[in-house]
Amino acid sequence: MPSLVYPLPARPRLRHLNVIPVELNGERLIAIQDPQQFTEPIAVSEALGVILLLCDGLHTPQAIHQLLVSRLGAKISLPEVLALLEKLDEWLLLDSDRFAAHSRRIKQEFISAPVRPGVHAGASYPAEPKALQARLDEILAAAPETEIPEKKLVGLIAPHIDLRVGGRAYAPAYRTLHQGLTERLETGQPLTVIILGTSHYGGEGLFIGSRKDFETPLGRIGCDTEFLDRLETRLGNSISADDTAHRQEHSIEFQVVFLQHLFGPQIAAGQLKIVPLLVTSFQALLDENFPQKKADERAYQAFVAALRTTLTDPASGQTCLLVGGDLAHIGRKFGDPFDAVEMLDQVAKADAELLEVVCTGNASALLAHIARDQDARKVCGFPPMLTLLDVLDTFGNCEGRMLHYEQWHEEATSSAVTYASWAFFA
Repeated sequence: MPSLVYPLPARPRLRHLNVIPVELNGERLIAIQDPQQFTEPIAVSEALGVILLLCDGLHTPQAIHQLLVSRLGAKISLPEVLALLEKLDEWLLLDSDRFAAHSRRIKQEFISAPVRPGVHAGASYPAEPKALQARLDEILAAAPETEIPEKKLVGLIAPHIDLRVGGRAYAPAYRTLHQGLTERLETGQPLTVIILGTSHYGGEGLFIGSRKDFETPLGRIGCDTEFLDRLETRLGNSISADDTAHRQEHSIEFQVVFLQHLFGPQIAAGQLKIVPLLVTSFQALLDENFPQKKADERAYQAFVAALRTTLTDPASGQTCLLVGGDLAHIGRKFGDPFDAVEMLDQVAKADAELLEVVCTGNASALLAHIARDQDARKVCGFPPMLTLLDVLDTFGNCEGRMLHYEQWHEEATSSAVTYASWAFFA
């Protein structure tokens, strides 16, 4: 069968990629990394990097050639430019028919697969089971066991920042979860952890479920598809038919690793399962003038009502809500025109207000806090956190307890991320 021939785009445009200048063996290169890992990382010469920058969707290949010659004085012919553009397309760096066909195939393969693999093993955490267990033990040892209220643990907010960075916030969160769920599991009754994670790669709809089991170096954890069935029946539509947003997402995977480490025997026995739910953008809820606001409000309220009812359904048995979400993202890496270090004190003050609001369990106050400046701090955990607070009253009066707050400054990119952990008891 002959290979397909894909035409070069009329106005070549670079896909959404991370483009970073690097130096290797004294040579200056441009490193290109795909956040969604449709392609392997690649490094190109600075000269080819210039052509990449001109692939903005506005210029034809002929116009790119003219700019290279007239403005940059490059000694290059049009056929040579066309050949280089064709090479960029072969490397799947351009938004083109070739890349569209490739991404469709990858997405369909994922949708059809019964298991979601641990794609961040070997990068954010060790890929070898014993090394991973040792690393998680090291993280958890940073937080001694503390007294928790004589109440039922019903919700937890943990960060989803890289495990190589956020250990001091993960530790108290999962120490508390271990204490709070162990007694409930000792009853012998099954328990379902509903994980609400930030969707960093968008997706259709406000909520995206998955029916897949999740697999990491520590084994496989089952999805409670019966809980998801009841939830989707109440919604009147499927939120899990297309779960490709889960393919590379880390916000749920990092929580799964801790659950497996702490509750391995119960997971192996099928006593503890998860329902993985990604939460996309709530931008429309923040802006009165957003055209999609009313529709998103209806969709959000419908989901919250369906989740509340499903949680109280006797068939759902024991449940606990778990959020994987971080707080502020500021600095040049995140599109701000300033160095994050200049704003850390100001961000800490704003975060302090958010910490208090979340502890009260007041969803309306959290929405008002974020809407006040249209989410200028880019609090990526806001959507799953709001959802959690809106369903907590399912369990009655809840007590929120802040466990940890931290700022991580990435000096190399003049950027910072803040994150925290909370527990909720009823």
